[in-house]
Amino acid sequence: MIMSKKSIFFLLAAMLPSLLCEPVQAAELYPSFEAAAKKVTDEGYVVFIYPAGWDRYGEQLCRKLVADAGVRAAAGQAAMLLAPIYQNRDDNTNAASRKAMGSLAYPHDMSDISYPAIVFYEKGGRMYGTLYGEELMKANPARVAELVQQRIAAKKKQDSLLARSNASANPVEKAKLLLESSRVEGIDWPGGLKEAIRRADPSDSAGCIAALNFGFGPQSGESMDDFLKRLDAALANPLLAPRQKQNACAAAIGHIRRTLGTMAGGSLISRYARTMRKLDPKSPLGLSAKVVQRDWVRRYRYGQGWSEEILPAAEMPMEMHDVPMNKPGTYNITFRITTGRDSLHVKKLRLMDGSRCVAADNTPRSVTWSQTQQTYTLTVKKALRNPVLEITFGNDANHRSTWGDITINQQ
Repeated sequence: MIMSKKSIFFLLAAMLPSLLCEPVQAAELYPSFEAAAKKVTDEGYVVFIYPAGWDRYGEQLCRKLVADAGVRAAAGQAAMLLAPIYQNRDDNTNAASRKAMGSLAYPHDMSDISYPAIVFYEKGGRMYGTLYGEELMKANPARVAELVQQRIAAKKKQDSLLARSNASANPVEKAKLLLESSRVEGIDWPGGLKEAIRRADPSDSAGCIAALNFGFGPQSGESMDDFLKRLDAALANPLLAPRQKQNACAAAIGHIRRTLGTMAGGSLISRYARTMRKLDPKSPLGLSAKVVQRDWVRRYRYGQGWSEEILPAAEMPMEMHDVPMNKPGTYNITFRITTGRDSLHVKKLRLMDGSRCVAADNTPRSVTWSQTQQTYTLTVKKALRNPVLEITFGNDANHRSTWGDITINQQ
């Protein structure tokens, strides 16, 4: 039979929706682990664990989610299971758990996971991701579907990195790809990661094991300059994850605050708080950066003199703001002791205007009870927009019991 052009047109029009809208593969919900294990694919298992008998809302939520078409589509070819977790365990509840979970292990009792929860397992049974707490409880089914899809996509990305590592003959490249697989957001490290990196690069020439084991803090006898050099080197290390760098910044901020105080260390605290926020603004440490700058940074101002609280616990320049040295002329800066058992040691002075040093005196002087005042003289040749007096004090951590006044007078 020969069809007319008009008939062909209507036939194609009728077929077009089915040609364009190929059905999306949706995960199947299995009644037991045994049934799921017979058909499980490389996408593994997505298990909805509900609190059985002690949280009715949590159970209802899990049952609602496993029935949701969007959630099932997001789980793709993974095998879905609905599993109870019991507070009081006996032979009956253990049998119900075994039927639902089979060889899959529940999250460890000492983990921070709460229920209800969605737990993601590889085909072989290793747990690689979770979804629980506010992220799950406050999400509607559409958002849960999105989060499930993100976890599964992250696992595929991780598996791709592992496959590339296995295919590479270059030890450094193999190690770096393995390390990169641990940086995939939203899921756990691959199993046996450190051992795999050591096999790929036994001498750790790429630095990947060092990056995985990275921890940061002050070392015994280390100067502040050396400490900050180590910190800056860590922040420049491309093998370290943003979270690791944020932790280093947090450790550094605490050390700076304890060692230098909130005045002497204020500029450094602000610098690393900004870095911490820039690395990941939405993370807990990123969000805390503004609070750190608000509560842990105090500006040192003219008129405050010096005290045990103000003096840093290490030799460090302090910036004194609001100094009356804007106009051209010669100025006397006088340090006068008023109380305390220790002397004040001043290493040098620099008058700054922005980043430019306009006058300096590098003569060390001490203010003692036998010589109760010392005066520095600095000359300003041109008017300054924002003068800041940088004072490098030389008292160590155990000899800061001293108070006094600092006055500035133009000759």
